[in-house]
Amino acid sequence: MKTLLTALLLISVAHAHEIKGTLILKGTAKTKVLVDGIEAKCNVKVDDVKNTLTEDSFKNPAYRVWTKVELSGKAGETKIEHKADLRFTNIHADGTGTKVSDESYIGETEKRASLKIDEKGRIRSVVFPVGAKSITCIF
Repeated sequence: MKTLLTALLLISVAHAHEIKGTLILKGTAKTKVLVDGIEAKCNVKVDDVKNTLTEDSFKNPAYRVWTKVELSGKAGETKIEHKADLRFTNIHADGTGTKVSDESYIGETEKRASLKIDEKGRIRSVVFPVGAKSITCIF
């Protein structure tokens, strides 16, 4: 019986998923990116962060992030203008369950979008669609 309990404890520890609880910081991140040979400004503003009141398979809380993404640039007569309100979450499908990530968010409103943050909560990168293309802004 003691061996069985020890084995169950080891199995449960082996499958545990710990998170640090890093929250994304509100504010705006800005960078420049080349889109079809045109230098464009990429701005991502984090408007709001809320607990979704759901938990992953390991009882870690999930969060939802509301952002505004703007891309603008001009070269001669060619202009790039794109604005979008994107919503992200940090809960991911994982086999038969779900798993919360500290640093990786996926698009809720746009499935091709993703957002990554660093260990301090600052935006590292955002990927979002503009038409048929995916634009990657690295901060």
